[in-house]
Amino acid sequence: MSFGLSQQRSSVAFDMTTGTEVSFDVENATCILDIHSNISMNMAEFGLPEFLTHGNFSKWVSLDANEGVAVTGLTSCGAVFIANKDFSRVAAGHMSGDARFVKDWCNKLSNSNPKIHPHFILWGTGPDGSRKTGGKILMEYMQCFAISPSRAPAVASCGAIFLVRSQRGVAYASNTIAIPFKRRGQAVREFKMPTQEESKVMDYLNLEMFDSKSMPDQLMLIQAIARLVNHENIPLAFDEETQKRLISLHGKKVTKAYLELVPVSLKSRFLQFEIFKLYPDWKQ
Repeated sequence: MSFGLSQQRSSVAFDMTTGTEVSFDVENATCILDIHSNISMNMAEFGLPEFLTHGNFSKWVSLDANEGVAVTGLTSCGAVFIANKDFSRVAAGHMSGDARFVKDWCNKLSNSNPKIHPHFILWGTGPDGSRKTGGKILMEYMQCFAISPSRAPAVASCGAIFLVRSQRGVAYASNTIAIPFKRRGQAVREFKMPTQEESKVMDYLNLEMFDSKSMPDQLMLIQAIARLVNHENIPLAFDEETQKRLISLHGKKVTKAYLELVPVSLKSRFLQFEIFKLYPDWKQ
């Protein structure tokens, strides 16, 4: 089952077990953990810091009735929730940039002590995220935990998503980047707008995810840089010849512009990207 949000449909709430849409007073639910931003939150208590290059991924969080875990502030990001059968244990992840499958995190959850059996997956993609990519990654999580499609609902184009333990489990998603729930614990730490320098670092870390020898990844890198430097929109391409043509057409101009924006401490690191080995003259 899947749901999509838009300007005409700003939120949706549904029963995780049946997929039925329900009325849900989200303002009376309590958020135990709100994973909003990699930089603004210290995930040491709940998270796995070694995965900060991909996003914030929590450990198992214990929930009582009407308590939940949220992933908010989604743009092109992905959100994933893993829950046991009665929703008393939930783990969640907020992936920076495009959604991705994080095998090590899944292994940590599967090998927890005491043993917790994943039974549900809740998936969300931000309004700028790719549904096609999101669907592919969701399938990888489903396969990893042997969870059937009937227990893996998804919501597209959401800015925030919240999984709450009620009589069973209720998912609430909004096209805004925040949800007006009650807060407790780490969730009390309100999101603070990053400084300009922090924003630049975050932008750079998102680019690192596309650093590869793969031509589709290299095109996505050029597209991502183009958005940062306000370059014209670079279209999608699925055949290698068109991908190569678009990279050659736009690559030097956008990388040169980005070299004026990248933090000085990260400039040499950026110039080590695989794409500069293919086009060394772009460094000049």
